[in-house]
Amino acid sequence: MITWLVLTGGFAGLGVALLVAELRPAPPQLGAALERLHPEPVLPGEAVTGDPTADGFYEAVGARLRGVPGVVVPRRELALVGRTAERHLAQKLISALFGLVAFPYVTFMASLAGVSLPVLVPAICSLALAALMWFLPDLLLRAQAEEARVDYLHAVAAYLELVALERAADRGPAEALLCAARVGNGPVLRRIEAALDRAALDRRPPWDGLADLAEELGLTPLQDLADTMRLAGTDGAAVYKTLRARAANLRSELLSDELARANVVSERMVLPGTALVMVFTVLVGFPAVSRMMQ
Repeated sequence: MITWLVLTGGFAGLGVALLVAELRPAPPQLGAALERLHPEPVLPGEAVTGDPTADGFYEAVGARLRGVPGVVVPRRELALVGRTAERHLAQKLISALFGLVAFPYVTFMASLAGVSLPVLVPAICSLALAALMWFLPDLLLRAQAEEARVDYLHAVAAYLELVALERAADRGPAEALLCAARVGNGPVLRRIEAALDRAALDRRPPWDGLADLAEELGLTPLQDLADTMRLAGTDGAAVYKTLRARAANLRSELLSDELARANVVSERMVLPGTALVMVFTVLVGFPAVSRMMQ
């Protein structure tokens, strides 16, 4: 009896550890970054394929799931957090399998304790929990992508100021974009620099590479910057004041969003504070009221 309890507890702990390891954000992959810098030519209408065994077990499992009908890949959210679609789908599958075996494990533990459950109860609960756990990585990814989007917008605001300063130093539009991206070594500026280098390798203007990155990430301010620098590069428009004004507006929008979130958190704290005051009042007043009633 004790041996079975120890073994089942060990397997349960191992399953929880594997689930936490899979839901944790994955580290950036150098191979995927190099492939983005040097993409292989693909014919129109031809699907992009790769060697799943080279990317690991999770990428291989996710590559098989991508062809399943009804499976939706949140591309922009994955692009913001820097995670591959194959790994995300593999995490969804592992999470669903964990939910599928959770209730049979509970039933097995109950049977060891002498409690028998109907077969229909763990079957229905397992399917419901598996469906819920299938969508859990999507919810976590959405929250991580929202945080990453705020970080991107802060970096884009700083990048707008840097490009404006480079333009004030009489640099050309293309040179200003590249020099501003090389000033810092943060992940956002490195990604912008990679997009500009990819555009240069493709013999395209740098603002086209910036527009592609903005479309991939869904960042409107980055698209506005690409359009502004396109005007400066093709028509010779003066964009210093425009860039500074856009950076100031973006910082104001981010500050307003931060204040709105702070107000929401403050409003949420009202209820716990009120509950604590009521409990404290009851604890203080109960002895006096009890003595009066007696």
